[in-house]
Formats: sequence, C-alpha cells, structure tokens
Amino acid sequence: MNSGFCKKVFTGVLGFGIIVSGTGFNKAEASDPEKSEYSLEQATDLYSKKLNENSDSDDLVAVLKSVEESNQVESLSNNDKLDLLNTIVESVPEEVAQQYQNEKLNEISEALSDESNVNSEGPVTIELSDGSSVDLSSTDEVDYSNSSSIQARGITSTQMGLFWHGPKDYGSRLYTAWVKLKSLGVTVATLKLGNHYSVGDYGLKMRYCSVAGTKGTVYSSVDASCDVTDSKAEKVNYDMNAVGNYKLTGAVTNGYVSLTSSLKLTKLNKTSKYALVYSQYTYRD
Repeated sequence: MNSGFCKKVFTGVLGFGIIVSGTGFNKAEASDPEKSEYSLEQATDLYSKKLNENSDSDDLVAVLKSVEESNQVESLSNNDKLDLLNTIVESVPEEVAQQYQNEKLNEISEALSDESNVNSEGPVTIELSDGSSVDLSSTDEVDYSNSSSIQARGITSTQMGLFWHGPKDYGSRLYTAWVKLKSLGVTVATLKLGNHYSVGDYGLKMRYCSVAGTKGTVYSSVDASCDVTDSKAEKVNYDMNAVGNYKLTGAVTNGYVSLTSSLKLTKLNKTSKYALVYSQYTYRD
C-alpha cells in the first residue's frame, strides 16, 4: 500500500497521492455535471461508469475520492449517499473490492501507529486516501450503569483522544474507547469498547467489558464481542486489559477489527483515596 495515501486532517500538512491505472480515469472525467438539481440516479450513472471489470483498487479509490469531493453528492440524503457508495464498490470485481477493503484497514492501522495520533490529547480525525475518515476518541467517567438516578440518566463527559491520564477517585468508573468510520460525512460504523472498572485500596479491578453502543447501518453491519484479558492492576505500573472484536460486513467497510484497551495504575494514594490511571487503546485489523 502507498504510505503517502494517509493524510491527517488535524494537521493539513501531508500530501495526497493517487495512482490511477486500468480504466483511463482522470479528474476531468470525474468532474460533476452542471445541474441545478442532483439525484441519486444522476450520481450513480456518472460515477459507476468510471469503473468496469478491468478496474483495479487504485481506480476505485480515485472514484471514491472524487465522490467525497463532489458538492452535488453532498446535497443527497444520507441513505442516498450510502446507496451510491455501495453501487460504486459493486461496480468492480469482487477481488478488487476485497483488495480495497484490505488496503483501507491497513491504512487505518498505519495511521494509528503514528505517535502524534496516539498521543493526541483531544479527539482525532484521520482522512483516508478514498476521502473517508476515521474519528477516534475516548471518555472516562463515573460509572452509573447500574443506577436509575436522574444523575445517571443525564450524565455527560468530555471526549478525549486515544488516552487519558489523571486522578480517579475510589469507586466505579467507565472508560470507553470510540471509533467512528465515516464516508461522505455519514457514520458507516461506530465501534465502542467499554471498560467497567473499580478503583480502591486494591488498585484497579476490571469488573467487565462491554460493546454497548456499537452499531452499523443497513449497508455495513457490525457483529461485536469483547473479553477481559487481564482483570487486575494491583501495583503501580501494572495494567489491565480488555479486547473488543468487530466483524464489519458491507461494501464500503468490510473486515475484522480489534480494539485493545490498557488501564495502567501509575499512582495509588490510600490516604486521599484516589489513583492516577493512564488509559489508552489501540486498533488493529
């Protein structure tokens, strides 16, 4: 995969390259028709004709990128946008579509190995070579999951980047890793990994994990499960872990993804009854 394909939206610095071959596709051909009104039928007719049985994954990426940049397509409804994307991907041979999917997941993994992404203190948006994007964030809050109180129902929390590091009072907490996969501004899939843990004199304990809030669309379904792989962090510099596994099925997003969480105890103050916890997660295909 061409590593130059990945561009981080929040810096706006890296370049973007597309290799085109096979169909003779070019930007002039992909320019939008000058019409006052735009329909799904028009968009489908324009973009699906750019691809055929001789197209390769680079051709597909180029067409999808041009769709993402289209002002006319932007005016379509979310359902029409997803329908258009689905039709475009189905316009190429199945093996080409699969190659595209594999390259896309590899691209996300490479982006998440970038130190500036992993160490970002705020939510991160990564733009991919096909114009789609990935939103990464997390939350850490008091866990009211077993409460029916008004406070629990009205809870709000601040979204951060891939990690948190700060003091946590004794009691039940919930650290949630978030990943949103977007195409044409529409959320195609939301992946969540919830870590329900407790803080006390014992250090940290993982009570259970959850994939609640994970969802897809009619064009990209998600099957999810999770396991706690290490449930205790009793001493400073020990960590505990959970793994979420997600099977995505759809033309635009397809494949297997894992989220791995790590909650590390960096300080335990039994007198003031709080702990310093470093929480982070990683993504892999």
